[in-house]
Amino acid sequence: MPTTLFKFSLTTMFLIFSTLAHSALIHDYQLNNTLADALGGPSLIPITDAASTNGTIGPTGFTFNQNSGLQLSNGLSNNANYSIQLGFSFSDVNGYRRIIDFKDRASDNGLYDLDGQINFFPFTTGTGIFSPGTSVDIVISRDSVTNDFNVYAAGINILTFNDIASDAVFSATNNVINFFRDDLAFANEASAGFVDFIRIYDTPLTATQVSCLQTQSPLACGVQDPGPNGIPEPGTLALLSLASLGFAAFGRRRKPGK
Repeated sequence: MPTTLFKFSLTTMFLIFSTLAHSALIHDYQLNNTLADALGGPSLIPITDAASTNGTIGPTGFTFNQNSGLQLSNGLSNNANYSIQLGFSFSDVNGYRRIIDFKDRASDNGLYDLDGQINFFPFTTGTGIFSPGTSVDIVISRDSVTNDFNVYAAGINILTFNDIASDAVFSATNNVINFFRDDLAFANEASAGFVDFIRIYDTPLTATQVSCLQTQSPLACGVQDPGPNGIPEPGTLALLSLASLGFAAFGRRRKPGK
């Protein structure tokens, strides 16, 4: 009996702590009149070149000019292992139009729209998903173990390659992420547009999770902690207490003469 109880308690604790440790959604930028993170992390910052002006935050999202956009610093726990979900549209989809810059503008390599198709320059071009003024919902992910880089749109994988050269690793100081603003190596490949939301996860999401996010919330899809700011809800705390009691009971049963 004691051994059985111990195994039950140990298994319960392992499952609970495994669940709590997998807190995939780490930043939620809803962009409803604010650039703040709904989960309490660092805020996004509007950025632009001298020839342009900063974008404008409104009640439903952020409107940006050509070669302006948003920047995030210190937003990743692992700069090579992540997923980013974006809902946005471009005014112009002809030629190269930068979506995400990974090297704080020091490299021309990165994620673009290319004549309406998703493209990671200079390696591969995927499916056509862009048209002027039409919103798309994409998820990009990188796995630090396999180096696999994937892009999904409407829950479907539209681009994949093995990033052995780490071009999709945010390697600049403070892990800077630039959205919609082009690099300085070959500048001005950018478009004006509108972004509805940005979510950042600390794991490479699976195809099943990405598909779920097209119709349900991160919480419903199992990629968000069950409580606000990652604090377990009362039910989870109750389970932790139950498992702890199991350990205590096992300890009492092990005492000599009991």
